[in-house]
Amino acid sequence: MKNYSNEELRDFVQWDVENWAKAIPFWQPYIDQVPKGLAAAFGEREGGLSLWLAMNEFSVECSDYTQFETTPLEIHSKHDVTGLISYSQQDITSTSFPDNAFDFVLFKSVIGTLGTKERQQLALDELHRILKPGGYLLFAENLEGTSMHRFARRKFTNWGNRWRYLKWKEMDQMLSKFVSTEKRSIGFLATFGRSEKQRAFLSKIDRVFVPLMPKSWRYIMLSACRK
Repeated sequence: MKNYSNEELRDFVQWDVENWAKAIPFWQPYIDQVPKGLAAAFGEREGGLSLWLAMNEFSVECSDYTQFETTPLEIHSKHDVTGLISYSQQDITSTSFPDNAFDFVLFKSVIGTLGTKERQQLALDELHRILKPGGYLLFAENLEGTSMHRFARRKFTNWGNRWRYLKWKEMDQMLSKFVSTEKRSIGFLATFGRSEKQRAFLSKIDRVFVPLMPKSWRYIMLSACRK
């Protein structure tokens, strides 16, 4: 398993690093099977997943719903991977890419913004379309969690009432087009931290108690889905 520095993990996931960075070792065995493959990453305003892929020698289509500003270019230049990355503006529910184009497609904390289950399903179906047969959709997304999570989001985040959080029990049906799906849920307390320092501390408590909790109580879903 490839080891990454704390700085690299921060650049990959940016926020609540202790928990969201768990996606990297979860996904790494899949991309290791396809050296120097072709991948597309969506919702890449910060460019973190594109950076991770390029550091693994993938050619990457880095896209976001809005036009890019300077952040992804800066972070990719910092790690000297710009030669492996192309940039475009894409709607994840209807992309400009052809059928069967990519070995991997990825996103992190993106489809919650779509607001409805129907639009989320459109996005998952679209990503299935652009994958090669045998390719993988790798994603990390926010789960609904408990009533405590839902209350805190409504109270303390600007987007809490607009975002549609995935429900653990609905995901087998939403991902049914894929031949196989591996999924895991993680995190409980860390999302309540108001600073990265607080989230890092709470994630240490999560390590002890989350394995004892029902999967549906957790707030992050990691998945690897094969076409």
